Order: sequence, then C-alpha cells, then structure tokens
Amino acid sequence: PQFICCSATITNPGEHAERLVGLPFEVVDNDGSPHGGKDFVFWNPPVMDKAKSVRRSANSEATNLFTELVSRDIRTLTFARTRRLTELIYIYSRRRLAEVSPGRSKQIKPYRAGYLPQERRQIEQEFFGGQLLGVVATNALELGIDVGDLEATVLAGYPGSIASTWQQAGRSGRSQGESLSFLIALDNPLDQYFMRHPDFFFQKSFENALVNPTNPYILRAHLLCAAWECPLNNDDEEIFGSALTRERE
Repeated sequence: PQFICCSATITNPGEHAERLVGLPFEVVDNDGSPHGGKDFVFWNPPVMDKAKSVRRSANSEATNLFTELVSRDIRTLTFARTRRLTELIYIYSRRRLAEVSPGRSKQIKPYRAGYLPQERRQIEQEFFGGQLLGVVATNALELGIDVGDLEATVLAGYPGSIASTWQQAGRSGRSQGESLSFLIALDNPLDQYFMRHPDFFFQKSFENALVNPTNPYILRAHLLCAAWECPLNNDDEEIFGSALTRERE
C-alpha cells in the first residue's frame, strides 16, 4: 500500500510517520498554500482588582470581541476551552447582538462534540456557505473540517500547545486576504507569561508528535479492530511486533 500523511503543525513529520506506519517516508515541507498577511493580537484582559491582581474574565473579553467582529460583518470563529464555555459565550453573544445588531443574532451558532452528526454537518455547511457570520466552538473545529474563508479567529485562553494555537489561529486567513487572530489570556501564570513575553511564543517551534506503537493499552484496542476485519495469525507479528504474541496470550 501507499501512504500519504499530512500535517502542518508538527516538528518531526518524517520520524512520526515512520514510527506510525513502519515504512520509510519522504518529507515534502514546501508550503504552497495561499495565505495573506495576519495580525496576531495578544489580548490581556484589564485588571479589575489591583489589590488582588484579578483580571476580567477571558470569556467576557471573547464575547465582546466576537460580537464586535460579527456586528461588522467579519466572519469569525471563536474557540472556547470547554463545551460549557462554548455554550455560555454563544448565549451571551447572541443576547448582545440582539441589542446592538438584531439581524445578526441569528447568524451565529455554537459547535461542539455532543451534537448529533447531522446537526454538526448542517452548522459546517452553513458556516462554509456564508449563511453564518460566526461560530463559537471547542477544539472540535480546530482541524480536519473545511470551514471556508474566515477573516478572524478568537482564542479564549492559550489552547495548551504551540501547535494547537497555530492550528486554531490558522483557521482564518486561508485566502490571499488579510486576517486577524486574537489570543486572549486567562488569568494564570502561563498565559500571563506569554502576554509579558510574546517573543518567546513566536520563537517557539511546534512540539514533536509522539507515538508508541507498542503501548499495550493502545495496542490492545488496535488488535481488536484488526481482528474484527480479519482473523489474526502469527504472520501478523511482522506488523504488530512481538507485543502481538503477548497480547494474544
């Protein structure tokens, strides 16, 4: 068989693919994708209590930015850290849009795991087709789904890795036009460090992708899937390694 593996945000694509598949790979790393300029804004919420050094909620800031962008007809995708926060930012944004720009309050929707597949496909199609101006999502929309040409992304908190940050921010600006991305800091040491040292963030390379094909907990599930497709025999040790014999026993 021939394998073609694609990724834009890992540092070790060749090594990772070879460990995953068990065959030598040729790395093609020339970026030929269309993209215009991007303004990347580090947005630190204002201090609300100087005595306690408490800042305004990143989710409130995300709501404000999201509604401001949508009210200006800027197609925007906002990422929240959890399903609950996704729904809350959506609810607050819809209420605010109903006050400042009523016609647009029905042009935003939430997107997260837990919806029925047909509901998710409908939201994807409406966003891709331009019927929706904005979507609030978990990382379920971070990769793997074409959402069309977006002009702005809002990240409510550092996603946890450099790769995820660029994946989410990179959802906007996939054409030749200018785009905008906001990283809104949470009130925690890591997010605040990035706000004080943005150069550290931009100088960091993407994390290495890690895979351990002999991990017994992962291998066991893969063996069950493989056995469902075709009965396993001793010859399959060439594919799964000596761990196959141990797991079968």
